[in-house]
Amino acid sequence: MEYTEVKSKLWTKDFLLVNSITFLAMTAITTQMGTLPLYVTALGGSKAVAGSIIGILGISALFFRLPIGILLDRYGRRLLLTIGLAILFIDFALLNVLQTLLMLFCLRLIQGIGNSIQATSAATMAADLIPKEQLSVGLGYFSIAQAVPGAIGPLLGVAVVETSGFAALFRVALLLTSVAFVLSFFLSTESPRTLFFGEKPKTKGGAAEALTVMKNRGVTFPSLIMFLICFANSGVIAFIAQFAIEKKISGAGYYFTVMTVVTVLIRFLFPQMLKRVNQTFLICGSILSISAAFGLLAFADDLVHLLLAAVMYGIGFASLLPVMNTIVLQSISDQERGRAIAIFSAALDVAYGGGAMLWGVIASVFGFQVMYLFCGGFGITALFVYLLFDGRKKKQMS
Repeated sequence: MEYTEVKSKLWTKDFLLVNSITFLAMTAITTQMGTLPLYVTALGGSKAVAGSIIGILGISALFFRLPIGILLDRYGRRLLLTIGLAILFIDFALLNVLQTLLMLFCLRLIQGIGNSIQATSAATMAADLIPKEQLSVGLGYFSIAQAVPGAIGPLLGVAVVETSGFAALFRVALLLTSVAFVLSFFLSTESPRTLFFGEKPKTKGGAAEALTVMKNRGVTFPSLIMFLICFANSGVIAFIAQFAIEKKISGAGYYFTVMTVVTVLIRFLFPQMLKRVNQTFLICGSILSISAAFGLLAFADDLVHLLLAAVMYGIGFASLLPVMNTIVLQSISDQERGRAIAIFSAALDVAYGGGAMLWGVIASVFGFQVMYLFCGGFGITALFVYLLFDGRKKKQMS
């Protein structure tokens, strides 16, 4: 009975701490999203170089997310979370001193490793702490801590750079990361399962079991859908500032603010939406809203159209991410949770990394309008992938 009562409570001390740590770490990372291309330009780099330096953060996840997931299932969450935050702390400290394009590339690679460790650990810990009957709702709230930095970070980054320069930008990120690092020591060392039953995750580990998780369609299809969406959105995140300058649109930073405010509002309405809206309709409508946002951006020539695109993307993404994440977690056992979250998260990271590299080249050759039209095409492709997945699932159930 004691275990049931603890599990039925969503807003525990540890869940609040995990949300706070995620918020601080993600804000530190996103302060660079709008400013890093400008920093690369100041160091003498091109758009393509900027795309590569931005993208390496996600590409490093391709090699580290899955091993991290295996370690999480074998050794637990808090230790790895603290290690990831320590790596980020050291990385931001070095960014203040080593200011060349080559060192920036190397430190972004290290930053990607640290971010992969802390983000996967925090997401897995959050999933452990959320009662199963509140999984979608809890993940929706946790994703607010992941989403809000997308608005605060770029604005904070631009404000700091404009007033104090790029060195101050990295000092702010260092401060945020150090607070998150300290908070990680206040987390419980054991998961609720271990705390109440004395059980440790029973897993053979290694590539064989990781491959088994990857073969699970309930993991791969949602991961592929989010990969396509985030791959497309990476072009917006990385180059919205330069796109606005080219179009002579002032106030482009508010794109992230509006998008995040809409995302947070939708997430608070999410529990009611799940009760009233059919899941297939919700997912299809969300993907169409995202695709339309990319198409609108391609022809945006003023701030109104830019912010309207932000609203459409916020509505779609706010509903899509927690539903896809829930499908993944409902498709695997508790002992596979770390690996499943690692695969799902790696899809997002690699999408943002690889996307930034590709879109940098496309923008240089064809311009931003063609780039955003291609982004919309990726959104439509995600819709077809979901319809294929949904069709196969219904066929198996019949």
